[in-house]
Amino acid sequence: MGAVTEGLVRRLAAAAQADGGAAREIEGLSVLVEDFEIPFDADGAVVPDGDLRGGHDAFRRDGRGEGGDDSEGSPVDCVPLNLENAVLKARSETGFARLDRSLVRAAGPQRVKFLHGLLSNDIAALGASESRLAALMNVKGQQVAWMRVLALGDALECEMPNAVLDVVLETFLHYKVGAPVRFEKRDTVVFGLCGEGAGAVLREAGLESAPSLVGHFANGALFGAPARVIRADDFPARGFLIHADSAAAAIIEGGLRHRTGEALSVEVLDTLRIEDGLPWHGIDVTAENLLHETGQLSRYHSSAKGCYLGQEVVARLEGRGGHVNKRLMGLRLAARVRAGDPIEFEGERIGAVTSEGASPTLGPVAMGYVHRNQARAEIRVTVAGIEGVTAELPLLA
Repeated sequence: MGAVTEGLVRRLAAAAQADGGAAREIEGLSVLVEDFEIPFDADGAVVPDGDLRGGHDAFRRDGRGEGGDDSEGSPVDCVPLNLENAVLKARSETGFARLDRSLVRAAGPQRVKFLHGLLSNDIAALGASESRLAALMNVKGQQVAWMRVLALGDALECEMPNAVLDVVLETFLHYKVGAPVRFEKRDTVVFGLCGEGAGAVLREAGLESAPSLVGHFANGALFGAPARVIRADDFPARGFLIHADSAAAAIIEGGLRHRTGEALSVEVLDTLRIEDGLPWHGIDVTAENLLHETGQLSRYHSSAKGCYLGQEVVARLEGRGGHVNKRLMGLRLAARVRAGDPIEFEGERIGAVTSEGASPTLGPVAMGYVHRNQARAEIRVTVAGIEGVTAELPLLA
């Protein structure tokens, strides 16, 4: 694997095998989940083991300028000479990345009822070969995890950041009680493919028909290896997600690298996400955030369903017009900044940057949480002494 890919993600290593049939599903080696020690606070909320905000700290380089410190231990050890051009190429042509995501399979006769009653979106309405995004919250309405739920016919699979895998399983088991539902870790590799040329790459790789509707997926072969391809609304630049077992993933990664070049760097992905207004859990969203603060209510939540974990908090905020104390905003800046830098208004701290990048059309950009009094467009702010203005997300229409 190339250095850039290693900089973006950690590998999901394991063998897997494909289930036969005309539309082959990805069947990774399963690990049956039995017993966990589950930490809970006094209110019954799951306490994550570790800081979920560590996603960026694990692979973020110095955002000021194009140089940065690519010392040993930094996974991003090959940075594009011109970030803006790399972003433009990824959007107007194509690019891929290997993602730090895991899958959990839920099987059993009450799998749909169980996840529908636990997650924020309408899982019961999923049709065959459909998926949708959902939030797992605690009783305080805080974001324990964000995931994509896929309907496979005989099971549901939940794709999520690897960092929240254990806490998600712990939560599932805690609320399972006696429900006939089984959970298995799936050793599946996840890729993201983006850009205007992504569909052409999939066709050239052998996929007969790439899914065109957001959330829909298709099973087929890429470069001769079995894979599942999803039209994704959480991967930037009109993106697709690709699921494959580890043996197939090696073939697919080689094919994608030959067709598109080196994997996208973290900086390129961050810039694309900021332009498209796509926060990621573990980077821009943590277990401290409310869904309304993220601006992603319509993507991760269904107002048509009944009770779910954290629903009372969401309903109460909806009754108040969705007003929260802070909100995720975009920033257009005079120079690049760093994730974690304070956002200030008239000398007072009003928030902090969560992600930053360099847009080929907008220049230095970032997103971060801003106090409700300044959470609107065209407010002049400073970030670590650098001037900028707030902007609504997405930054690109």
